[in-house]
Amino acid sequence: MSDFKIEDIIGVIFDFNGTMFFDSDKHIKAWTLYMEELTGEKLSDEDVDKYVKTMTGRALMEHYLGYEISDDMYEQLAEEKENIYRRLCMEDKDSLKLAPGLEKFLDYLTEFNIPRTIATTAPMSNVMFYFETFDLYRWFDTDKLVFHDKRLRDKPYPDQYLVACKMINKEPGKCMVFEDSLSGIQSATAAGIKYIVAVTGDNPKLDAKEYDTVKVSIRDYEELGEDFELPV
Repeated sequence: MSDFKIEDIIGVIFDFNGTMFFDSDKHIKAWTLYMEELTGEKLSDEDVDKYVKTMTGRALMEHYLGYEISDDMYEQLAEEKENIYRRLCMEDKDSLKLAPGLEKFLDYLTEFNIPRTIATTAPMSNVMFYFETFDLYRWFDTDKLVFHDKRLRDKPYPDQYLVACKMINKEPGKCMVFEDSLSGIQSATAAGIKYIVAVTGDNPKLDAKEYDTVKVSIRDYEELGEDFELPV
């Protein structure tokens, strides 16, 4: 395989949670605490492994509530959970930082004026929390962000990445995506992204070998090296 420098790529799109910010433990704990609050019962470690770690937020709510919920009810309950998540983040100051090496990489993209944005399933309330906490304004334009919106289907559908490409005015085939989940990889692949970097720092068991679009896996951005070279 030959090497190329990142400035040869026309556009870069990041997922956020688990890719730019390693926070899976906070989401798992927040969901666990919130389900205990809803049900009045303490979840066992087995419950957490079997349900909290494997189900989508909506499926988890419906499992413990015992009935289907409307879109509006889901949005309301999900935001209550996100309040708990943000509190947990603020309580753990030592972990409240971007993934190793990411700031340097973002500075590099900015120096070379490479179009970039974020495509995340996080709600706007969390996105603004991240911008304020990590001062993401240094690198990203809030008008070009893609986040959870009822008008868009969440990952693994391609909607978010298709919109993200339009936001930075680039064709999907000319963009690089950084992802940490199979649903995100499926979403980017379905959108026509040809070059995906799997970030495994928050998901070491991620196995994306079946996707030709995943060209390389990195633990974090320090593995990109001083010249930010990746195989092509």
